[in-house]
Amino acid sequence: MAALTITQLTKTFHRGKHTTHALADVSFTVEEGEIFGLLGPNGAGKSTLIGILSGIVIPDTGRITVLGHDVVTEPRLAKTAVGIVPQEITFDPFFTVREILRQQSGYYGLRHNDAWIDELLEKLGLADKTDEMVSRLSGGMKRRVLIAQALVHKPPVIVLDEPTAGVDVELRHRLWEVMRDFNAKGHTIILTTVGSRFSITENSWRSIPPRNFCSASRATG
Repeated sequence: MAALTITQLTKTFHRGKHTTHALADVSFTVEEGEIFGLLGPNGAGKSTLIGILSGIVIPDTGRITVLGHDVVTEPRLAKTAVGIVPQEITFDPFFTVREILRQQSGYYGLRHNDAWIDELLEKLGLADKTDEMVSRLSGGMKRRVLIAQALVHKPPVIVLDEPTAGVDVELRHRLWEVMRDFNAKGHTIILTTVGSRFSITENSWRSIPPRNFCSASRATG
């Protein structure tokens, strides 16, 4: 079964007299266990596609399935199968780091998830920030909490929207290390970037996008 299947996806936005064709008949498949990249310039439709995947945006036509579950007709099952790290900070800043992650665990019915939360905090360099109010954290630390929030239920499909934008070198290395570990355990990793090229491991993946909408690239090793 494919981890992600996108079929003839179309989305157009209308704002006054202006019409923006964000997605036009987009189709591709991501297999389970792949590391998969979506490359494209700003405005190419990458974030719109992720918005549809998360259930925030409704497509005009077409469909997305996550492990066979349609994101429109089976939203609960689809959302359980995916963890999304968005570009924007999306949590309430007036809770502590641990409270945020416990709440997120509760959304997925995980009542006793502290052992995994502690492991995530350690992996992402947040162990000493456990009881800090999120509002007091730096931008880079808030980004780490956002990543932990997406991973708290160990989703089989992990989507990172511009994961390294505005982050320091330490977090970048930590993030790739965590993603390699998840992928080694069979999780599917999907990333977006506007860069002309990038690599997840030292030699295994470099991609150059075409001039048109998102190109899809897979890790080769």
